[in-house]
Amino acid sequence: MTLKEKVNKDFIQARKDKDTLKADVLRLIKTEYDSFLIDNKREMTEAEEIHVFLKDIKKTNEAIAFAKQVERKDLIEENQKKLAILEAYVPKMMDEREVRFFLAENGVAEMPLKDAMKFSMQVLDGKADKALVSKIIKELLAK
Repeated sequence: MTLKEKVNKDFIQARKDKDTLKADVLRLIKTEYDSFLIDNKREMTEAEEIHVFLKDIKKTNEAIAFAKQVERKDLIEENQKKLAILEAYVPKMMDEREVRFFLAENGVAEMPLKDAMKFSMQVLDGKADKALVSKIIKELLAK
């Protein structure tokens, strides 16, 4: 079952269960899928589907940070629930230790910055946070 099929199935189930938050979150994802199909005249690849979720996860994390600044507990709770729904659809991201190990194993420290970034972003795309990968590469090359 593709990610898009899973989203559609879960959306229907959320509507049946009257889980409005989950239905709303999945409706937004479905809308992005449909917009992509109209704009590009093709279905999304699995990597592109995951990027839709990663983009929404990033926005939700930003909303949580803002809600914490203005001390809005209701918004924090709602966005944390939304975040849990979104994270259930993406593969587990690599943590800092795993990214460091991967980069060390592949000799990224000996590459020029441009090549290291290009290689790492292609291989780790959707598997690790891009900002984390960039930070670690810059640290390795600074030594």
